[in-house]
Amino acid sequence: MRKRRFWVCLLALGISSVSVQFVMIREVMSSFGGNELVIGLVLGIWLLFTGLGSSLGVPLAKKGRPERTLFLGHLLIAVLPFVQVAAIRALPLLWVRGEMLGLTSAIGGSAIVVVPYCLVGGAMIPVAGSLLQGKDTTSKVYVVDTLGDIGGGLLFSLVLVYLFSHWDSFLVLGFLNLFAACTMVSYGALPVVCLLGLGLLAAMPLGKTTLSWRFPGQEIILSKNTPFAQLTISRAGNQLNVLQDAIPLFSTGDLDMETVVHLPLCQVKQGARVLLIAGGVFGSIEEIAAHNPEHIDYVEIDPAILNLDRLIYKSLGRSFVHVHVADGRLYVKKTSMKYDAIIVDLPGPENAQLNRFYTQEFFEEARSILTKDGVFSFALIGSENYLEEKGLALNRSIYAALKRTFKHILVFPGTTHYYLASDAPLKRNISGLLAERGITTKRLVDYDLPTIGDPFRMDILRHLLSEKEVLPNRDLSPLAFGQLIDLWLKKSGSPKTVLYVIVIAIIGFAVLACRKDRLRFTIATSGYAGMAFELSLVLLFQVIYGYIYIGICVFITLYMIGSALGALVSGRLNKTATWQILACDASLILFAVLACVAALVGTHMKGQTSLFVMQYIAIPGLLFIVAFVAGCQFSAVSRVARGLGAEITGRLYMSDLAGAACGTILTGLVFLPKIGIIGVLISVVVLKGLSMGVNIVVVLNRKSYTSKGSK
Repeated sequence: MRKRRFWVCLLALGISSVSVQFVMIREVMSSFGGNELVIGLVLGIWLLFTGLGSSLGVPLAKKGRPERTLFLGHLLIAVLPFVQVAAIRALPLLWVRGEMLGLTSAIGGSAIVVVPYCLVGGAMIPVAGSLLQGKDTTSKVYVVDTLGDIGGGLLFSLVLVYLFSHWDSFLVLGFLNLFAACTMVSYGALPVVCLLGLGLLAAMPLGKTTLSWRFPGQEIILSKNTPFAQLTISRAGNQLNVLQDAIPLFSTGDLDMETVVHLPLCQVKQGARVLLIAGGVFGSIEEIAAHNPEHIDYVEIDPAILNLDRLIYKSLGRSFVHVHVADGRLYVKKTSMKYDAIIVDLPGPENAQLNRFYTQEFFEEARSILTKDGVFSFALIGSENYLEEKGLALNRSIYAALKRTFKHILVFPGTTHYYLASDAPLKRNISGLLAERGITTKRLVDYDLPTIGDPFRMDILRHLLSEKEVLPNRDLSPLAFGQLIDLWLKKSGSPKTVLYVIVIAIIGFAVLACRKDRLRFTIATSGYAGMAFELSLVLLFQVIYGYIYIGICVFITLYMIGSALGALVSGRLNKTATWQILACDASLILFAVLACVAALVGTHMKGQTSLFVMQYIAIPGLLFIVAFVAGCQFSAVSRVARGLGAEITGRLYMSDLAGAACGTILTGLVFLPKIGIIGVLISVVVLKGLSMGVNIVVVLNRKSYTSKGSK
């Protein structure tokens, strides 16, 4: 009976924890307009306090009747997500409408919301382990908990995100935990569980009510979860707004598409072949149509955005428009077409995914599919009169990448800087060209063009961008993304000292979790290595193949499968646990070096065979084997650690999650934006080298002590 309860508890807990984690990351992004900085903070806080909870659960596990504790834990796990999502949606009500929320707000808001769930979920892990007896309890806990994580990842990625809202997803998970609670105690507790279940059902209408809190003063017309974001359509008076993760994509009356389209298309002949990456349903296609194009290939990654066309301009029905549901960069890499103009209508490099469209490697790929006189265009954050330090650094790194690719570059300055690049000379007389073609605009010619097309202003901006030699923005070194994070921190009034304090606090907690114990240090460094590998290889996959959501979820699930198998196999190997610990350290160092090679080679691949090998063998293979090694080492350490089963489980989980939190915070917020993928992998080599060195010294000292004793 206890063994069955152990399985039910950890499987339900793992499924719930991963699914709730995914939902809360998306909810926090929607409230704070987040990038990887916000994602990294939420994930880091989640791992940190789950680790702390596992440590706090050790004394609870030593008490009698763990079933009662787990019963209460499952009831809390069933209810807390609803409180969390309501709280995170209510946060915008506490601030001035339109205020740019900074790092302090993001940390405080997300921490207050997610910490209770993390502490409860973490504490339940060692308590569930106390249901079993034996030295290999920790290994079994690790395996079953990971199996639950796998189930949660698959459930959310393949089912919940497509069929249910976030609130309804929590309802599914809530009933799963109520079922688990029922298995922990006698039938006398069933009335409590039933009443709580009825309460969850009665609270279903609150899902839409709480969603409206995020957009005060607006009427929510549509809210839809897609695999890529939360898509919302709202109405404020007569204005219709489209928002993706609370970031405005379009508003009726918005005329920015005039500038986005007419500046590049005035550089090429009428009847051009145009590639448009994103933005087409929001008016860009209508503006392109004025130039009588021969052919438009419109690439949009999210089908839900395409469905908005029937509500706005109804542009996709035009005969010369060909829609492709794909990642824009992957399309550029694979297409055999040649274009007269490529228009990238995306936000700036606000996260690592978007940064891929502003690197030297992408510019080279775009140039390869342009005709001899073809033009490439995009827009970046700017300033009409004064481009402050961080914004200038961002523009310089991208300008440097563009300058290394194209012979001619023209930048139109303004609140937004519009970049044109070509191997043919570029024209500044946009108004004259529009007049020749009989094209009228509502805003561009009369209002925007006299300012952004002023020769004096254009020359000053060109001088500012080129006066200082800077490193170009690259795939493996996303400098622009790091600079945009710095810009966000400055604009939102968030002192960088807050970020430094977070980093120091996370490192301090990891050091405290090790407590001069070399086994816990080994597990902490492997936790760091696991997250560093996962983030780096997933980013590498995105750089090469684009944001293929299901593929990335499969890779993350593959990582969890590998760690579970590693823990299972570890106990069946003939080698000693000490030998396994050393071998795993050495293996992680070797795989970090191999991942560096894969990153350097993979970003320059173009052939179908090499792309296939990298996509289906190299990257997933590295993820799987790294996870296998990490799981194997965790199991080996648990067999040589001293203490009771619950103590070992709680302490090792705390060390593992503390290391993983360090890996998330340092990798996502500091290393990737500043030193890139290669720098992150080098940090893994250094840390695991230290771990291996410490373990070798201990083994040699033991052998020396044994040999002296035998004499």
